[in-house]
Parts: sequence; structure tokens; C-alpha cells
Amino acid sequence: MKKIVMVAFIATLVTVSLAVSNLVVAGSGETGGRMRNSSNVVQASIVPGAATVAAGQRVAFKVNVQIQEKWHLYAHEDSMFIGIDLFLPEGAPLQDLHVNYPDSHEGVFFGETVLMHEGDIVVEASALVPAGMEAGKHELELALTVQACDDKMCLAPADLPIGLSLTVP
Repeated sequence: MKKIVMVAFIATLVTVSLAVSNLVVAGSGETGGRMRNSSNVVQASIVPGAATVAAGQRVAFKVNVQIQEKWHLYAHEDSMFIGIDLFLPEGAPLQDLHVNYPDSHEGVFFGETVLMHEGDIVVEASALVPAGMEAGKHELELALTVQACDDKMCLAPADLPIGLSLTVP
């Protein structure tokens, strides 16, 4: 019961911290009046950015993630906060996404031990190109959910769009 109350308290504290910090940043002119979110401190890109894969086969790729210094992301397997999550947006033609998230390390945030990532990380993934996919070049978009935090606050989560140029022979 104590752990549930503590988690609820931490969640409320993070939410209030996020709201206050976003109001301060929005009013400071730092972002042109827009609220900051995790996309301001995290960048992601697919390598290779282009691939040629036959219909019915799997396309493999890596997502390079750069996290600005002093910020961290929560690991996919962290159950207390929003962890990194690579996903196919609704309607994406790829199927059966398999993701291998990098190893995380333990850290402490607001007195709780959490699993996190810092610096540059690589997420490995593959997806099935459907057997009936038309031949030709397809510009596909995946997304990586992230929530960046430093030692004082968390920014709003963001879904970072990641482009993949797929040619089906």
C-alpha cells in the first residue's frame, strides 16, 4: 500500500513539475511561446534510411537515439514512467514489428530506483514487408515515444517521427 501511495505522489509531483516548468519556458520566449516537450532534447533517425526488400521478407534497421547531456529517458521495461517505445503508427503498411531495446542502467529519480538511458543509444528492429505490398518506392513512417527528464523535471512525452524509404522490387 505504501508503494502505491508513493507512486501516486511521485506521479502527481512529476505532473505539477511538468506543468510549472512548461509555463515558465513558454513565457520565457525560449521556444517562441510554445511549450517544450521531449523532442526538444531527443533526436532519432533510422539507419539505414533506405532499404530494398522483397515483399514477404523482413526489413531490418536501427534507430539511433541522441539524448542531450543531463537528460535521460526511461527504459522500455520501466513500469513507473513512460519508457521508450518504437511503434508502427496506425495504417502503416509494415507488420509484425520486432524490437530489441538496448540495455538500461539503474538510476534514481525523485527517490525511486528506475531503469534509464543516457547519451546515445541504438534500438534494433525489424518488420515484415507484407507479401502483397506493391512494387516501387514507399516512404514509411514509424515513431519512437520518449519522455525526457533531468534531475528536476520531466518534459511532456513526444512521439518522434522516423522515416524509412523502402523500395520493393
